[in-house]
Amino acid sequence: MNLADYFNASKATPATHGLPKSASVLGKLQTLTTTPNLSIESGSLVMFGVGETRNSNNPGAEHGADHIRPYLFGLSGAKIKHPIIDLGNLKLTDKTANTYMAVRDVVEFTQSKGATCIILGGTQELTWPIFLGTSQHVSRVNLSIIDYTIDMGMADGDFSSTCYIDKIIGDGKNSLFNLSILGYQGYLVDSKHIDKLTAHSFELSRLGFVRGSMSEIDATLRDSHIVSLDMASIKHSDSPGVVYPSPNGFYSEEICQLARYSGVGSNTKVFGLFELNTQNDSLGLSASLAAHIIWHFIDGFNARNRFPSVNESQQSLKRFYVKSPIPNIELVFVQNTQTGLWWFELPPTVKTNHEPIAVACSYNDYAKASKGDVPDRWLRAWKRIS
Repeated sequence: MNLADYFNASKATPATHGLPKSASVLGKLQTLTTTPNLSIESGSLVMFGVGETRNSNNPGAEHGADHIRPYLFGLSGAKIKHPIIDLGNLKLTDKTANTYMAVRDVVEFTQSKGATCIILGGTQELTWPIFLGTSQHVSRVNLSIIDYTIDMGMADGDFSSTCYIDKIIGDGKNSLFNLSILGYQGYLVDSKHIDKLTAHSFELSRLGFVRGSMSEIDATLRDSHIVSLDMASIKHSDSPGVVYPSPNGFYSEEICQLARYSGVGSNTKVFGLFELNTQNDSLGLSASLAAHIIWHFIDGFNARNRFPSVNESQQSLKRFYVKSPIPNIELVFVQNTQTGLWWFELPPTVKTNHEPIAVACSYNDYAKASKGDVPDRWLRAWKRIS
């Protein structure tokens, strides 16, 4: 793939109040124009913008990427140890479908190189082509969507930024292992959509639960291959640059914490930030917060070597076998004694090609199992493979 055929260079420059280049993110960046013969290496971070908004009611998101970059470029680059590459902005095509396929191709290509993507949108239906590209390399995709609502339609075949989940759980069902909706506000959601996702044993976590149970959400994000974030999930006082502002939502500190959890997770292949409406962001508050969110993801990404996964550090793993009330099934928990992180192992089934699957969990899941109860997280995962 010749990446230069897909991208236009960004003309964004650092905000005037940012750190000098030598101390900032900008000083760590490689680009297609400044780095001759640029190659994407395993362990790299690859960032690019996508201005697609035509299947949405949010045309103000078209230039989100270049509104975020000035704030991001001036933030501290001290902790960046891995190569970070800014490809620029994806060239929009004459049809939305072609833009989606371009996103799919770039995501697939970067993952084939062992890189992790940061995508600055654009609108959130881009999650679909991201899913398509990721599913070329991951057989069972875990997708987490941080949103104030559930973007599903009326089963009429429509596809837009407000009803793209239908396509993922329909056309993508053979590749989707888990879908998590994090931070939705119950009074803004159709109960039929909740019932449908619950019937699939997917994970639905309301705003209040996420706020009060960050350790549980840490496990969810640690297991996610894709994290898709809608800026409208943040309360209006912290982020006014959205189409439908709300007095409720995440605080800025909370959303940055979720972004860092996403970066730390060794499974995460793509982190996408969407729905920043620059027309409603006259002071740049949302763009600045979006930059902070991306910075926290990068910070978590650079800490990954301190948080090895269940498959990366066998010497520090300790297994716990717990008697289960389910006939002929023993619950197996795994703890990394260096980091304190937990997983459980699901028994092999036909759907898993007769191989066990490790699923990230929390200490609370183990504690519940030790008392004779089967954790909800374990039950949902078991239903999806049995």
